[in-house]
Amino acid sequence: MPPPPPPGGQQGWQGTPGYGGQPPQGTPYGGQGPQQGAPYGHAPAPQSPPPAPPRKSTGRTCLSAFLGITGALAMLGGGALTAHAYSNHSQNIPNRTAYGASMWRNEPADKLFPDFVAPRQGTGQARTPDRERAQWHRVGISEDTGCEDGLSGATSAQAEKLGCEAVLRATYVDPTGNTVATVALIVLPESASMDTEMSTFFDAEKEKDNPGPGVKAYAVPGTIAAQWSDARANGSAGQPVSGLPYALVASAGAVDGRKAGELPGEWGKYSIDAKQDRAPWRGAADGLVDALKVHYFDLLTEGVS
Repeated sequence: MPPPPPPGGQQGWQGTPGYGGQPPQGTPYGGQGPQQGAPYGHAPAPQSPPPAPPRKSTGRTCLSAFLGITGALAMLGGGALTAHAYSNHSQNIPNRTAYGASMWRNEPADKLFPDFVAPRQGTGQARTPDRERAQWHRVGISEDTGCEDGLSGATSAQAEKLGCEAVLRATYVDPTGNTVATVALIVLPESASMDTEMSTFFDAEKEKDNPGPGVKAYAVPGTIAAQWSDARANGSAGQPVSGLPYALVASAGAVDGRKAGELPGEWGKYSIDAKQDRAPWRGAADGLVDALKVHYFDLLTEGVS
């Protein structure tokens, strides 16, 4: 005679798929199914006790802890090494500053004063001046390097006050052959205040109606600048070379000797008129100074590469 059905008249879970689509093989949800071969109403066969858990090895536990600590230290050490490498990469190496301060005596004169000044084209180390867009062409370089030989007036006094070491000069003409200019590279002792002092000085010179030329004109015999002189200078401008112990000053004038500021009639009555007439010449001098500043920064990068 077959065993009676489970309480409640429900059959077992035979043939009913469980969670995940797998049949529970005769085991009701939440309860113990009948042991194989033991019908309902009979005591189940005795079961052997579960096996004891394996004993932990003290040696293995210590080894695992040691390896874990070692791995953590290795990770920390690797992180510290990475941070140190990044720190080294971010350092400002002093080679550039040291090279820049001595660049005036280590570079040839024709590199300090290139044969033409023009905007650069290309990128990175491949950047080269574009001769077709040359703004100035060099006609001569002075051999005199004394501070008194190259500077005049208030500019000379300011340079001497800051301990002028040398003055290098070159003369340029513009592509039209109408404008001539002499530019001077003033070498000063390294000082944290030099940039500020020279900037203040040059700003004050801009406010003057008719400041002196600042740099002595360098005439170049046998060239278009053979008649160039201080008397022909119509405007000057200067700037410190930021980050380096240098300053640049230039004076510009007309190749044919035309003077600025001597306007006819009512336009020559007031000093402001003369100052405005000299403004283009000051602009030309300032353009030459600015172009050479860019050239020195490029030259500095090439020298420490």
